[in-house]
Amino acid sequence: MLAERLNRLEGREKLGLLLVVLVLVVLVLDFAVIRPINTRCLWLDGDIERETKTLVYQESVLQAGPHVEAQFSVIHDRIGDALPAAEARREMRGAIDTLAQESDVTLISVKDREPRRTENFDEYAVDIADFETDEQGLARFLHALMGAPGTYRVTRMKIAPDSSGKRVKGSMTVTRVTLPAPTAEPVAAAPAQG
Repeated sequence: MLAERLNRLEGREKLGLLLVVLVLVVLVLDFAVIRPINTRCLWLDGDIERETKTLVYQESVLQAGPHVEAQFSVIHDRIGDALPAAEARREMRGAIDTLAQESDVTLISVKDREPRRTENFDEYAVDIADFETDEQGLARFLHALMGAPGTYRVTRMKIAPDSSGKRVKGSMTVTRVTLPAPTAEPVAAAPAQG
């Protein structure tokens, strides 16, 4: 029945019908196939662009690696290795005593404080409740303390001249920061794939 009707159509009508069917097929393909594929390609292009930016950033981080390691080495050498608390206290007291003797500072009363531990560092403190020296000796002691290996700081200091006016007496608190002892072995980085 449909074939009979198509056979009765003239050439121009057949051509018009063919064009209408062709347009319908193109519209169906556009909505059912081309647009979903185009949308997926645009989405993938966005992913590729995002991943490319991430890769560029990660490559810049990797290129900075040797510089960061060198800077960490300098800082780590300045801070010092993690030691057990008793050994860290003993080392700190020994360094303070040595610097005081070299600077002609007489330490009369010295007391350790309990260490303050955080996630990122350990802080040890020594209270020098009473010391005596001349002004130059105090300046030498403070200069040597700030230049000593480790991160020594004077966090509190009170000074006053003695009765003769030629020497000074006072008290101070000296602190030192160290990295905490590692709790577990570091996880090895996965080898790069390429």
